Formats: sequence, structure tokens, C-alpha cells
Amino acid sequence: MSEIALETWGEHEALLLKPPRSPLSIPPPRPRTAVLFPRREGFYTELGGYLPEVRLRFETYGRLSRLRDNAVLVFHALTGSAHLAGTYEEATFQSLSPLERAFGKEGWWDALVGPGRILDPTLYYVISANHLGSCYGSTGPLSQDARAGRPYGRDFPPLTLRDLARAQARLLDHLGVEKAIVIGGSLGGMVALEFALMYPERVKKLVVLAAPARHGPWARAFNHLSRQAILQDPEYQSGNPAPKGMALARGIAMMSYRAPAGFEERWGEAPEQGETYLDYQGEKFLKRFHAESYLVLSRAMDTHDVGRGRGGVAEALKRLRGLPSLFVGIDTDLLYPAEEVRQAARLAGGRYREIRSPHGHDAFLIETDQVEAILDSFLP
Repeated sequence: MSEIALETWGEHEALLLKPPRSPLSIPPPRPRTAVLFPRREGFYTELGGYLPEVRLRFETYGRLSRLRDNAVLVFHALTGSAHLAGTYEEATFQSLSPLERAFGKEGWWDALVGPGRILDPTLYYVISANHLGSCYGSTGPLSQDARAGRPYGRDFPPLTLRDLARAQARLLDHLGVEKAIVIGGSLGGMVALEFALMYPERVKKLVVLAAPARHGPWARAFNHLSRQAILQDPEYQSGNPAPKGMALARGIAMMSYRAPAGFEERWGEAPEQGETYLDYQGEKFLKRFHAESYLVLSRAMDTHDVGRGRGGVAEALKRLRGLPSLFVGIDTDLLYPAEEVRQAARLAGGRYREIRSPHGHDAFLIETDQVEAILDSFLP
């Protein structure tokens, strides 16, 4: 029998009618950290910065096959983490940083990973890593700058999504994976596109959910407002890593992640509760993310343009025509309208499918039954 459930994971929350959950689940995951660019090598960013060392926090589910041909690499969204699926044991949970604990024990796409689910660890070797620049264990503004003897903070070099893709490619090297199915949503979908263009020989299939080929003026405007909410806060200027302006930044972002129909469906009888919801999500965000990582990653997102240096968007996406690809739009997505995703699919010669939902951009995280059905028609 289906049940009504209030789902909360990371910054996401929705009231859903859910089928009974399968009793089968994956073993409690254990996050690991890999040094991918050691100090003897370092990492030069696309914009001319330098990191003397790069580490990525990651989790894996399942085992790499003898032929090394069953890997799936999943990229998370702007404020996601490596914790894709499963529930941490208490000892593991307590060993995490305060920000990681605030994210929660359950993975952000848990409904899709497990025995009998679309990303079944008995079939696939599923990999999820925290992006470079984030605050959940990978090298970012919170990391120690060995040259200065203190955390990077505001001195962390600016990144592009191509930097993020390059770090993830090195993780595949570290894990002995030559080729993988690559999946990403939102910012993760943008990184997936860049990864496929930079390393086409390493991609078996490409899945892009709720992400465009270029971060255009509408989406950049939301990021600009969110950053200004942080940058203009006197608390931020005085060094507070979680200024009140960051709560406002999250509220602005949440308005782009949701849609009017979802607000009306949930709060039509008490519209003031929609405002309370945004305030609540902002306060939660202060406990689980760091201002400098938010600034670094949102600026990196604004560099997204697959056509940069490749003769334009159309010419760049033509390079993907020999690669099996699936682009998934959302009918109520205000941030990256479905038509943008559909156009990218057409130019890349890929399949296009659409999620129907009142929940807007976040539907790729919320409507997991639809996502599973869409992926089931594409994955081997």
C-alpha cells in the first residue's frame, strides 16, 4: 500500500505519495579520500590558478568487474556531496565533519541505488565523488594551504567546470576505470557534458538531467543575486563562514529550483507557509554549507559553455553524435527550461525524455520513479 511521506534530504524536501520501499538496500557506505594530484605534481586550473595538491572525497557501491566494464560515474549538483546512496552507520557518521553530518545520514539519490534498482550494485560499480571546490571532504576553500599554513578561504583559486571534470577523470585513473557510463543532474549534468567532450574515449553512455549546454543570462542572474546576498552581508565581510546572507542566497536559489504549481499544491490554503519554508531551508543551509565553497562553485557554474573554444555550442555538441546520450528535461523547470535541454539533445543527436512534475528543477531528485523508468529504457 502506498503511503504519504515527507521526504527530506540535504536541502531538498517534498510531500510525496510513495510506494512501499524495497526491503533490500546497500551495505552502509564508507567515504574515502584520494590524493589525485600529489604535491610533486600539483593542479593548474584553467584560469591560471594553482593547487599544490588535490584530494577528492568519494564513495563506491558494488565492485568493478573483471573486465572493468561496469562502472557508472555520477556527478552531484551544486551543493551535493559524494554521499549518493545508503545510510551511514553511527560510527561513520560521527567521524564526518560537522558540515557532512548536517547533510544527513542518507544519500541524496538513495532511491535509485540498491538491489533491484536502476543502479544495482550487483551489476554496476557506481562511483560518486564530491566536486573539487566543495566543502564535503574534497579540496576546497576549507582545505589547508600548505604554502600559507592556513585554510585557503577566499584565496582559493577560481575554477571552471572543466577543472571539475579533469579532477573526476583522475579519480577514474585512481580506481582503475578506463570507461564509464556518465550521469549528472543540474551542475552535475554540466560537468557530465564537459567530461564527455574532454574524454569521449572514456564515456560508454552519457546521461544529462536538467542541465543546458550553456549557463545563460537567466540562470546566471539567479547565481548573481545569491552571491550578492552573501557578499553584501557585513557578517561575511567580517569572516563569518555562514553569514545570514547565505540563508537569503539559498532562498533565492530555492525559488529557481521549484515551480509555482508545486507551491500552490502544497501551500495554496496557507500561502504564508511558502515563505516560512524558504526561511527554514535557508537556516538549514547555514549549518551544512560553507560560504566560500558556494561562491567558488556558483562562479564555476557560470563558466559553463560547451562551445567555448570549440567553435560554438552547435559545433561542440556535434562531437557527441557518435556517443549514446540521453538528455532529460523537466516540464516545469524555471531554471533550465525543458526547451534548452531538448535543443542540446537535438544538436548532440541524443535521445530526449521529459519528467512531468509540479516540483520544477528539483524534480530530478524528487521524482525518482520517473527517473528510474527513463533510465531503464536507456541503460544496458
